[in-house]
Amino acid sequence: MFLAFLTKKRPFYIQYYILSRCNLNCRMCNIVEGNADLKEADLETIEKIAANLKKIGAGVVLLTGGEPFLRKDLPDIVKIFLDAGLNPRLQTAGFRTTREQLEACARAGAKDINISLDSLIPDKQDYINGSIPGSWQKAIESIIAANEVFSDPDRICAFGTVLSKFNYMEVPALAELATFIGWYQSLVPVHITTTEHPLNFRGTDADFMFQFLGDETKLDNLKAKLIEMKRKGFNIFDSEAYLNSTFYFLRHNRPNWRKDDVCDSPNLYFAILPNGDFAVCCDWRFPDRISVADPKFPEIYCSEPFRKKVFGIAKACPGCNYGSYPEVTLSVRDTKAALARIKTVLFQKSVKIPKRTPQEIFEFIEHLRRKYEIPPYQGPSFKVKPAAASQRYGDPEIISRGPRSIPQKFQAPDQNIDPEKQVD
Repeated sequence: MFLAFLTKKRPFYIQYYILSRCNLNCRMCNIVEGNADLKEADLETIEKIAANLKKIGAGVVLLTGGEPFLRKDLPDIVKIFLDAGLNPRLQTAGFRTTREQLEACARAGAKDINISLDSLIPDKQDYINGSIPGSWQKAIESIIAANEVFSDPDRICAFGTVLSKFNYMEVPALAELATFIGWYQSLVPVHITTTEHPLNFRGTDADFMFQFLGDETKLDNLKAKLIEMKRKGFNIFDSEAYLNSTFYFLRHNRPNWRKDDVCDSPNLYFAILPNGDFAVCCDWRFPDRISVADPKFPEIYCSEPFRKKVFGIAKACPGCNYGSYPEVTLSVRDTKAALARIKTVLFQKSVKIPKRTPQEIFEFIEHLRRKYEIPPYQGPSFKVKPAAASQRYGDPEIISRGPRSIPQKFQAPDQNIDPEKQVD
């Protein structure tokens, strides 16, 4: 982070989509469809990627997907990046993440993990996840297991929460739960696009968007509440500058954190596709197929023509508010945000991790439901996920996993689709 702060040209944060398979079908996410045309890199290729990232001064590598824990060699991937002097972080929805897998990754050296949690109401979370029964329960069980497995004092464990029309009233309760178990809450505002404007991470389900003007007061009150909670010591990972940008994005569908309305890709961050190709970010492919495993990648990365082409894509982008991209930019360009991030990292090393039993955690969840008067979920149990347009190397393609994701409990008698086997 220091070199990134000093030079503004070190890629401190890399998102690596190590596969394009998932056992959920989250309604606001399109990344599996977006990368469905790409094969996964093998370990030999990943070793070359790690070596090149080290050469260009990379720092944190988020191992994401799809569902990363569907790769049986995930512990090997963790070790490859650690051996290269990088900091791999894990991300999972926790649906089929076993304690044995978590322990294997911990033995390989992983200590940071993000688990998706969008609600304290099981039926609501199951619907958000693609109407997958039991996915909320599995996520909580994975959180409990990870809380025991990742016990390093300077660990950073967090709930990944997508802030949307479905769950905004629960966000303070989720922050309390995170604090109760010694975790953080990390927010991302929902991102929705249309098939006419393909952006690879974004779904097209408009039900998740806020409707203005009626929602303005609700969002203003929520922002004030979260900033108050953060100042009181609740474990909200996001800086105040980022929280302000989040609520700006929800109002305007454009960010306000970019310098001259352009983000800092590839100087401070970029993405890697499942096959190892460079991508400007999770939304935008680079039109030239450039592998991060290519021996010439460090040279290409530093070249002026490459950077001008990336800049052109970033300049034309309407912008995002995907967590770590704005947080890295703000940490490098905003002194107050930088000090807040340093404080979070240093403070975490001195925090005693609370020992919580599964019973205590479930009882506290029930307490939070009562405290915040969170009503039972009364929305739809199943709706076919809208199709989304995905960028390709060439023309965009409209893709939907559609009926393949219908869980058994919602199928007609003549259907025999097994959601447990839906991984792509």
